[in-house]
Amino acid sequence: MNVFRRIGYQSDVPIFTRILDIKRAVLARLRDKRRQPRHRVGAGFPLKASLNLIGSTAPELGQEPARGNGLDWSGVVGDISGNGLSILLSPAATTGRGETTILRLVLENHEIVIPCTVAHFRVYNSHAYCGVELEFDDFKAQKDYLQLVEAVKLGSSFVPAGAAHAEGTLVTKSWRSVGPALLTEWRDANTRTLDRFELNLGDHTVQGWKCRLGLEVHPSKHQTKSVSADTEGEVSQLFRWVVGNLPKHIPSDLRKLMSCSGGSPLPPPGPAAVATAKMAAVASSSTVIKVPASVWRAPKPAAPASV
Repeated sequence: MNVFRRIGYQSDVPIFTRILDIKRAVLARLRDKRRQPRHRVGAGFPLKASLNLIGSTAPELGQEPARGNGLDWSGVVGDISGNGLSILLSPAATTGRGETTILRLVLENHEIVIPCTVAHFRVYNSHAYCGVELEFDDFKAQKDYLQLVEAVKLGSSFVPAGAAHAEGTLVTKSWRSVGPALLTEWRDANTRTLDRFELNLGDHTVQGWKCRLGLEVHPSKHQTKSVSADTEGEVSQLFRWVVGNLPKHIPSDLRKLMSCSGGSPLPPPGPAAVATAKMAAVASSSTVIKVPASVWRAPKPAAPASV
């Protein structure tokens, strides 16, 4: 496998070591599933992706094109699953079903490099839509990737968990996600002004208040151990990634408070957000959608590869 190395990114450092532990037995079960659920990647999630494309699946002079010797095309990730993802690329990108390639995912200071195969590819006037099937031959890379998928799944799958109800002078409402995770808000009963929130992530609970920025991380009620500084750092990082994938039916002021409390202000709507929001229409329709050219970056020659 060709592995790309870039200074400033941690390819050999696990994303999470104290939370979201994924065992080898779980990975084995995932390989048995032909189709896995897709999860929409939020416009506020700072995930960067690129595909190294040669642009052909046909052998040249009796030899298959070498994986990783093409151009790196940056794009916007639309949805993600345990064994693949879709990405919006520049309409100038060229490939075809069956091309073996390399996917690079960068999130904050973490980088995951995964061999993959193009599963489908369609070109529109303003962009290209590419789906890839991932090929894991390294336990660490697959574990890191599935932790990333779990963060997207936790954030994107929140649904209402019953009607709002009064608690003294406040009104509380909750949303439940898979995992399970539970998000609860408290508002003033008269003005409906947001007062605070709480996000339960299983073993840990994250709390934030409008009156002061910052987060508090506590063990959940069924936990007896205190939260170490290292664990608190990982929970805070997971919190930021969950917030970046929250759906729009979560109140905007709640999403903003959660984002600011976690140290990641919500980005203003931009071309990339527009592109991601319209991914579902692209995947199921032949309608031409205009995506601003500023979304795309010019392809770069592949970085030197080492075996």
